[in-house]
Amino acid sequence: NQHEGADTHSHHSPGNGCSNIRQSNWYGIIYEKLIEKNIPCICKDFPDPLHARRDRWVPFMRTVAEEASPGDPSNVILVGHSSGAQAALRYTELYPVHGVVLVSATYSDLGDAHERMSGYYPQGDTNPYLFQDMLTNCKRESWYQFHSDDDPFIPLYEAEKIRDGLGLSSTYNMLSGRSHFFDYFDELETVIDVLISED
Repeated sequence: NQHEGADTHSHHSPGNGCSNIRQSNWYGIIYEKLIEKNIPCICKDFPDPLHARRDRWVPFMRTVAEEASPGDPSNVILVGHSSGAQAALRYTELYPVHGVVLVSATYSDLGDAHERMSGYYPQGDTNPYLFQDMLTNCKRESWYQFHSDDDPFIPLYEAEKIRDGLGLSSTYNMLSGRSHFFDYFDELETVIDVLISED
């Protein structure tokens, strides 16, 4: 049977360094699980995988959304992990989407020069996050965020700044002992199912 809302596509944006997205972390696993349920899922290799630059990734994501749903490219759920979460945030400043799932998102570049060069992060008063534009393009209840209390790269307070900027409460999920979410987790499939079922 065709899954309710199956015209909505789930589009996955990976962490940096993933040259083969379906062989990296949990991306291929969730792709297979969604396809088995007749949920259209896009899990393509991204350009510039090492540096994950905003000026390459956000236009690529837009092109993919337009190709997947030419009549309505907003009919997409963005699932972003690590650098991919930053790309999902910045994409949604510009374009309407059906839903967003952020996994291991950070607010700042944490002083890392390589991350700073990607172009996602605020620098003092410049390059701020446009949270209100994000919420205009995706209603607050269709944002989900996952973070772990033991992420070795991104302290919890960084995730909480994203949570607070978006005004999330019940859809913010701090899970214990998940590190940087390198492994598949069932909660991800659950929230995608919830978003797919929404009108």
